[in-house]
Amino acid sequence: MSLLALLTGLFAFAMPSSAQSSATYTITEQEINAYRLPSSVRRYLSSFSVDLQPDRAVVMVRVVSGRLTLNTLSIWQPVLNNGRLSWRALSATVEGVPLTAAQLATLNNSARRVIADAVHRYIDSRARRRYRVESVTITDSEMVVSVIFSR
Repeated sequence: MSLLALLTGLFAFAMPSSAQSSATYTITEQEINAYRLPSSVRRYLSSFSVDLQPDRAVVMVRVVSGRLTLNTLSIWQPVLNNGRLSWRALSATVEGVPLTAAQLATLNNSARRVIADAVHRYIDSRARRRYRVESVTITDSEMVVSVIFSR
């Protein structure tokens, strides 16, 4: 009986380390600003820059549509939900004028996908297997994403 208990105990201790592994990915502000946006997005932008600040990212974009050019600024916060990283716009302006609540909701339903997809592509290209995002930390110079890999 005690041999069975010992083997069960050893097996239990061995399982967590082999069942899950983790990794941390650091993305610097410089890397983000050097990122080449997909052509489907790039054709509408004449400039794009990100200023990382503690727990948020400030995105400055010059949008071009026909003869109209608009300077935008938006503040984004990472959101973790069931191991998936998403983003929420906290505020945004166009030519210095704040967006209404309805416009901010539209921004949250559209532009956040572009940001989330860019971060996912970055991690996917390095992880090369299924993962769950455990945490995100943003400082003045980098974003650190910790993931746990699925079995």
